[in-house]
Amino acid sequence: MKKFVLAFFLAVCLVSGRWALAQGLNKPLIADSKYFSVYGEPSIDIYALLKKLNFEYFIYGENLSKDNEDLRDILSKSIDSLYLAVSDILDIHVYNYHGKLVIFSDRVSLKESLSKTYGLKLDERSYYFHKDNTIYVSFADLTVGVLGHEMGHAIISCYFIVPPPIKVQEVLCGYIEYSLRKTPAKSP
Repeated sequence: MKKFVLAFFLAVCLVSGRWALAQGLNKPLIADSKYFSVYGEPSIDIYALLKKLNFEYFIYGENLSKDNEDLRDILSKSIDSLYLAVSDILDIHVYNYHGKLVIFSDRVSLKESLSKTYGLKLDERSYYFHKDNTIYVSFADLTVGVLGHEMGHAIISCYFIVPPPIKVQEVLCGYIEYSLRKTPAKSP
C-alpha cells in the first residue's frame, strides 16, 4: 500500500510539474488580458516588447513612452486588439476564448522547453499547443505577424469541433500574416 501511495504521489508531482510548465507558471505573469494570460522570462522588458511588436498603431499612436499609463495595461489592451484583429481577418469570433502566451528570450530556450515538456524536437520561433491552449514564442523572433499567426491557430483550433488539417491551418494563418503586413490593424 505504501508503494502505491508513493507511486501515486510521484505521478501527481510529475503531472503537476509538467502542467505548471505548460501553463507558463515557471515564468512570471507579465500581463493578464481578456483573451490571454501573458507569461515571460524576467529579462523581457515590456516596453521593448511593445516597441518590437510595433503595437503603437493599435491604440496609442506615436505617444507610447515609459511615462505613459502602466505598460502591463498597454500590453494587455494591445494583445486583445491583435486577437480581435486576427478574429476579424478570419471572420471567426470566439469571444469567450482565454489562452496563455509564454514568451521565451530566444529560440534556443523555447526549443529546450518544448523538448523537456512535450518531447518535441522543434526548432521553431513560435508554436501553438492545442492541448494546453498555449502559444509559445521566442522574444528574439517576435513580430506582429508571428504572434497573429499563432493566434490564428488558437482561434481555428477552438472554433472548429474537429480542427482542419495543419496544411489548411497554415494557409489561413499565412493569410493572417499577409493581412497584418499589408494593412495595420485597427483598434476595435
